[in-house]
Amino acid sequence: MSLRDINLRYAALKLIADTVDKAMKDEKAAHLDALEASAEESGAKSWTVTLGGEKVAAITLSQRSGGYRITDEEDLADHLALAHPDMVETIIRIKPWAAKQLLESIVDVTEDGAVTKDGEILPGIEEAPAGAPYQSLRWDKDKGETAGSERGRRVIADALQAGELRDLLADIPLLER
Repeated sequence: MSLRDINLRYAALKLIADTVDKAMKDEKAAHLDALEASAEESGAKSWTVTLGGEKVAAITLSQRSGGYRITDEEDLADHLALAHPDMVETIIRIKPWAAKQLLESIVDVTEDGAVTKDGEILPGIEEAPAGAPYQSLRWDKDKGETAGSERGRRVIADALQAGELRDLLADIPLLER
C-alpha cells in the first residue's frame, strides 16, 4: 500500500472514529433515558439484545451505591482512641483496616453520628449520596470464550459489514452540516 493510500485510510478511520465518538455520547444519554423509563414502567433492570432472533448481548441498568464515608477523621479518631485504641495509629489517624471495618459495620446515620450494628454511635461519618445510574453492555459469548472474542461482537460485526444495520444507523451523519 502506498503512503498516499495509508494516509487516506488513516483520515477515513479518523473521521469514522470521531463520528462514532460523538454519536456514542449522544446515544448514551438517550439510551439511559429510555432504560430508566422502561425500568420505571416494567421494573426490569436487564434487557437482552438480539439480532435476527439471536442473543448478542445483555444491557443492564445499574446504580453506583452510596455507602458511607468518613467526613471528620479527627473527631472519629478521638472517639476511637478512647473506645477502641487498637483501631487508631495516632490520635489523629485511623488505621486503614479499621476504617474499612467501621464503614462496613454501619447500619444508619443520625444527627449524632453513624450507628454501628452493635449500637455504637460514631461521630464524623455521613452517608454518601448514591451515584448516577449507568448502563453496561456484556457481549454474549460461547462457553469457554475469552473477552474480546465474544460471539455477540462477531455477529454484530458481520451484520455491520453486510450492511444489515444500515437503516438503523442511517441518521448518524459523517459530517455536521
